[in-house]
Amino acid sequence: MASVVVRMADGTRKAAVNLPGTLTIGQLLQTTQQKWSLPSNANYAVRLDRTGEQLDSSATLDSVGVEENDVFSVLPILEAGQK
Repeated sequence: MASVVVRMADGTRKAAVNLPGTLTIGQLLQTTQQKWSLPSNANYAVRLDRTGEQLDSSATLDSVGVEENDVFSVLPILEAGQK
């Protein structure tokens, strides 16, 4: 288990949570979308703020080397012509 912070990149939402190392980034993103009622027709990415790396949705928290108090930012992926 790791204590981390998940937040929207624009700062509108933020949560401190304890997560198991076996959780995938995709599962983290899916849960975040549901809990925060984010639009399901939009695509999102997750960035580990400590490294600035955008994380692969199939990677687990353990495989990305998550550390205590790391911050994960959820970013909308904007497509051309989308507002």
